[in-house]
Amino acid sequence: MSGSRPVIGLACAVQFIDVVGVTVLAVALPAIQHDLRLSPAELSWAAAIYALAFGGLLILGGRAADLVGRRLMFVLGNAVVVAGSVLCAVANDAAVLLAGRALQGIGAAASVPAALASILAVVPVGPSRGRALGLWTMAGAVGGVSGFVLGGVVTEFLGWRWLFVMVAAVALVAAVAAPPVLPADRNRRDRQPLDILGATLITGTALLVMMGLQRAESDGFTAVSFWLPLLLAPAVATGFAMWERRVPAPLVPPHLWSMPTFRLGAGTAFAVTATTSGSSIVTMLFLQDELHLSPGRSGTVFLLLSGAVAATSLAAPAAVRSLGTPLTMAAGFAVIAAAMFTQAVGASLRSLPVFLLGLVLTGAGLGLASVASTTHGTTGADETTSGVIGGLLNAAAQIGTAVGIAALLTTTTTWPNPENGPQAAYGLAALTCLAAVAAATRSAHRDHQQAERTTTTAPE
Repeated sequence: MSGSRPVIGLACAVQFIDVVGVTVLAVALPAIQHDLRLSPAELSWAAAIYALAFGGLLILGGRAADLVGRRLMFVLGNAVVVAGSVLCAVANDAAVLLAGRALQGIGAAASVPAALASILAVVPVGPSRGRALGLWTMAGAVGGVSGFVLGGVVTEFLGWRWLFVMVAAVALVAAVAAPPVLPADRNRRDRQPLDILGATLITGTALLVMMGLQRAESDGFTAVSFWLPLLLAPAVATGFAMWERRVPAPLVPPHLWSMPTFRLGAGTAFAVTATTSGSSIVTMLFLQDELHLSPGRSGTVFLLLSGAVAATSLAAPAAVRSLGTPLTMAAGFAVIAAAMFTQAVGASLRSLPVFLLGLVLTGAGLGLASVASTTHGTTGADETTSGVIGGLLNAAAQIGTAVGIAALLTTTTTWPNPENGPQAAYGLAALTCLAAVAAATRSAHRDHQQAERTTTTAPE
């Protein structure tokens, strides 16, 4: 894997900084609202628009990497991130800030699938790819958690504008370093045109789902702003499916939907971010509102989660080789379920040490499940599908984040007994984890039966 290390390092740096962008404003929002005099609606959009653009355009970005070229999309995506970050850093009103955040999300949607596709292109199938995907997953998982840490510390000591300067610097280095580091794009004579209508329909579906879920956080599950986008999304998705059956070069190759490894990998990516991202927001708010920790201190508490994610992400490839990906997923979700129970106890006792234990367990389970998910989901990816598979897996994770935050925050704030709202949210996350354990275990059993049949029918 030594020859591919620069590619892996560059790809992981971009994955880290782009996922940081999803959570980095969570702690900085009050300071931004004060400085720019944002209305509540503008503040909500400042928090949501990056995730909407990022999650909504990931599939398009992934397919573009397959058809246009991985290196080209990587460079263009990071250039757009730089432009958006500079706009945010100099923003003096809501319009400039929102435009910058949208550009950041668009750039991330282009660069992240291209980064994963570059790793798959240079690292062959086997233990070395498992280690590379472990590093990639660690970068994303640590990035999501580190957003809370960086957001709190940088905002408290330097000011929120420096958050965007930091992102711009990393993206600029990545864009400049990419041409000599990443493998050159092949000039394929059979290159197919990009399915523009299909891209519009699938992007519209993802945006409608995420917009509805974002509104649930502020307006509740009974609001029209929540239900209307979610009712429109299936209609748009149906139009996408009908169009894909007719077009000669579909946006998503049809055989991907029939691959059990891809389906389970995407489902796991969704569930792991839904439970861990949503519960992390609940915990962050509890630490500040109930235990009265400052933004900087509450952010540093999450370093424990980041450390646990890093450690288990590095150990997960060995677990995958020993147990297989489905059982490693099941083990990860079992640990996350235990973490949710621990944090519920921490909320009941109002105990910071118990919360710290819960965060360590959350990180440990997140690392195991995420690495297994990426490894399982990218099984069978080739030159023509690695980008779109990367886009789909990351889109599943982003939608999972939106679903988890909406569901768990709404549960926390609308629970009949407000004092038990956090405990109810953790309980919902734990039940989701147990359902994921059952699904992964069933997949492992099915794989075992198939292997036994293959052994029985093999010629002697």
